[in-house]
Order: sequence, then structure tokens, then C-alpha cells
Amino acid sequence: MPRQLALQAALALSFFAAAGSLPALAQRGPQQGPLGIPDPSFEIVNNTDRGLEQLFANPVGVRDWGHDRLGAQWVPPGARHVVRLDPRGGCRQDLRLVWRGGGVDDLRDVDTCAQRQIVLGPPLPVPLPGKMAPGYAAPQGMALRLENRGGRPITLAFATPSGQPDWGQDLLLGRTLRAGARQSLALPPGPCLYDVKVIFADGAVQEARGLDLCARPAVRFP
Repeated sequence: MPRQLALQAALALSFFAAAGSLPALAQRGPQQGPLGIPDPSFEIVNNTDRGLEQLFANPVGVRDWGHDRLGAQWVPPGARHVVRLDPRGGCRQDLRLVWRGGGVDDLRDVDTCAQRQIVLGPPLPVPLPGKMAPGYAAPQGMALRLENRGGRPITLAFATPSGQPDWGQDLLLGRTLRAGARQSLALPPGPCLYDVKVIFADGAVQEARGLDLCARPAVRFP
């Protein structure tokens, strides 16, 4: 999708301010990706009354917007979506928002390694300590504590924000979790609710969905 009269950052932010939907960029600090470099993946939260039809994200300076990062999905009002980006593209991203029913807005030079959550509309309320609700973002650096209580090694493990169609990358990174062992695995950015899947050495697959890993990060299989 070629760029057409892209707005400058100031104009994009002015639009959001005028519409009462200035993006709130949550500072959570860089997270290391599997390649050992900062992970630019981020979560978009639609806190407006409009549906987000398409979202494009490109490294700053790339002239073509490329493919829609939402794929066949859209982000209705009140919903959120995790956008996974290749760490090799760097942290500084240009974003284009295409709204359902019309309207296009650009956000320029956003450091998504530092700003892990982009809220479109009023900022989300901050929960009280110890009162983290499942819909809130998981704390930075939170890990899944995976335990293999079966008699077979686990060769692949995945965890993704609940409801996402793509399981993403193997959290074991090619390692094996032997029978009776446990291991802490870094989680991708997202809210507290996650789906978890493991694949055993014999090819058997087990899943657990809708787990609140903020409240209970330990998961056992089988």
C-alpha cells in the first residue's frame, strides 16, 4: 500500500488531541527478542468508539507501507491486538491507522521497544497494587513458569495473548524440557490472559487457554 500524502507526526498527534483520542504510550522498557536485540513488538489498545480496520507498521524511512499487520482481523472499540515485528527492523517505527468507515492517521517515529503499549483514546485506568485485572497489560519481564509433569520431554512451547490466531515463536528456542523439569520462559508482550501450548517429543499436543498469568504464572503439563 503506497503512502499517500502521509501526515507529519505533529499533524497526526494534533488530530488525536482534537478528537480526544491522543495515543497514550506506555513506557515499559525494551524487551529482548530471540535474536538478542530489542523486540519492537507492541500492543495496540482501541479505547475509542471507532473500529480499527487496518494497521501498518514499518521501520522509519521505508517508503512502502507493506502488508496490513492485522491480517484478516480488525480491532473493535474496547479491544486490543498484539502486533509482532521483526527485531531486525529496529525499534523506531512509522504507524498508519486505517479506521473502519473511513479515516487514516499516521504516527511517526514511535520507539516501540520503549513504548510497548499504544492506547488509542483516553489512557487506561491504572489498577491498584495487587489488583491487576486480566485485561490489563502484563508487567514487563513477566515469565511463564512451565513445568513438565509428564513422562516425555517437551520439545516446543508457545504462549500468546489469549485469542490470537498465531502461536508465534517457540519459547524454548530449540531446547528441550525434560520430564519432571521446570523452566522460566520470557513471555511476549500482551495482557494478562494467555493461551499456552506445548508439543511433546512424540508429537502429542496439549493446550491451556485463557490463563491469567499475572495471577498464576506457573503452568503444568499434562
